[in-house]
Amino acid sequence: MAYDLLTTSGINSFINSYIQTEKSKRITPLKTRQTKYNNLSSAYSSLLSNIDKLKSSLSKLKLRDSSSIFKAKKAESSNSNFVAATAGSGADEGTFTIRTNQLAKSDTLLSIDRSYSANSAITTLGTYTFTVKTGDGSGSFYLSKVSVTLEESDFSNGNISYSVLADKIKNAIKDDKAIITSNSVSGYLASSGSFKLNLGGTETEITYSEGTYDEVIDNIVTQLNNISGVQAEKITVNGNVQLKITAVNSSKYIQLKDDTGTILSQLGVSSNKEIAASSVITASTFSPVVGSTQLSLTSKNTGYNYRIMEISDDTTNGLLNEFGLNLGPTRQAFVQNENGEDTAGFVHNESSLNAKFLFNGIEVQRDSNTISDLVSGVTLNLKSVFNTNDPDVVISVGTDVSSIKSKIESFINSFNELYSYLRKNSSSSSSQRGVLFGDSTTSSLTNILSTSAYQSLSGFSNDVINSLSKLGITFDVNNGLSISDSSQLESIILSRTNEVENFFNDTNGFAETLYTKINFYSGASGYIQSAISRISSNLTQINDSVSKIENQINKRAEVLRTQYQKLQTQLAELLSSQNVFTNYLG
Repeated sequence: MAYDLLTTSGINSFINSYIQTEKSKRITPLKTRQTKYNNLSSAYSSLLSNIDKLKSSLSKLKLRDSSSIFKAKKAESSNSNFVAATAGSGADEGTFTIRTNQLAKSDTLLSIDRSYSANSAITTLGTYTFTVKTGDGSGSFYLSKVSVTLEESDFSNGNISYSVLADKIKNAIKDDKAIITSNSVSGYLASSGSFKLNLGGTETEITYSEGTYDEVIDNIVTQLNNISGVQAEKITVNGNVQLKITAVNSSKYIQLKDDTGTILSQLGVSSNKEIAASSVITASTFSPVVGSTQLSLTSKNTGYNYRIMEISDDTTNGLLNEFGLNLGPTRQAFVQNENGEDTAGFVHNESSLNAKFLFNGIEVQRDSNTISDLVSGVTLNLKSVFNTNDPDVVISVGTDVSSIKSKIESFINSFNELYSYLRKNSSSSSSQRGVLFGDSTTSSLTNILSTSAYQSLSGFSNDVINSLSKLGITFDVNNGLSISDSSQLESIILSRTNEVENFFNDTNGFAETLYTKINFYSGASGYIQSAISRISSNLTQINDSVSKIENQINKRAEVLRTQYQKLQTQLAELLSSQNVFTNYLG
């Protein structure tokens, strides 16, 4: 192509043509290599992802002992409307019968029904307290000291209605926290020692030395506040000091015990387990008839060992007394009176609180309808009481074939994803060549997969399961693995569970062997990542070369541009001189 180098546009066209020619000759081959490496790096990254998926499925298959997926058990109920059951891996295989005669219940205490707007006998502002004693589930008990503060706004013309009073009690229980408050003391403690703070079953030793009570309690408060979940403070009133401890988490009890000195007795602190009332009972108000209000207190947990054992006002003429709930340890029955005042009391007698059922004909009781401590590894859920003509429920515990099979199917799927990816990207045809074609690393990985799929395991005799084919799993060179006979696989899992387990998770088993082999290809130091790192290094070099060559081409182009611009200027000067000379001769 001819260029008019006497014009600026001609020079620009010539320089641009030079740049494009040089780039095509020197940079385009590098760009082609760059594209190839990028495609290869992307292919390797996808390959790594597929390897990791296969490793993940193999990791599950090679778990041993109690973690082995082949230990999976399933519990089946002959009638899950009456009794449902689940089984863990540690459950023993077998069958047993269940017949439920009584479901576990939460202990419930109902107050007297009061007129909604009628005034109670309470006329004094201030803080009222009452104590609730409940079972702790292990044969001992919790104490909950509930404080209810009545303010001026709660009263109308000096009176407080039953509806307002019921709500105050309900909300106080809801907001209650476990608090231990000692007696007020002053003077000097003449003994040293230690005691334990028990927070929800976790014990911490607190030490103290003789000194003034002010100093001793300061030291104790510092130690207690280092315990997560505890707030401690020293309260000073008229020169006397008190220790106050609060459990931050309302679900945890606090207890001070095992004093080797005299500090706890001097402070008047018992060894009872204090817990927030909101953790052990719920309180609600309801209207059995229009215009009335009634309190209901219910244990949060079912069963006799979680019952409401005592409930009492801490002073005479307390708030509970207004609703007939100042019962102490008395367990009177609730009686509803349609023509008059109800009798406050318990809805259920103590013998009605536990679940009662027959296990293989033996009478059994539990606090809960969900039972996990009767048969090892099995959880029962009692749902309904049996009628006389209802047959016993049969619970059967055995191998969870579907769970085990699903793990094997997951392995097959991840195996085939990797195998298909390798086949697709390593093949070559007349029209297309895979990005991994001719790659020795992927070729060896493909060979590992195909060999493991059809070969027998070394060290396993022929009279046991030693290959995938003996499980009914076949290998096709084009498509990978498949289950040729699903029912055969299920039958083998059920009847030869130990053999299936040994085949997969033995130290020389299929899962461990294949995992070890493909593990060399994955990870930060694996073959594939090393190849990606080499490609990354090559790409860096190519990018550097492209930048360097582009700079060279651009610099050379500017040199050429300057040279031709000078020639253009010189030629213009010659033409100008020629015109002057011609005019002179003319």
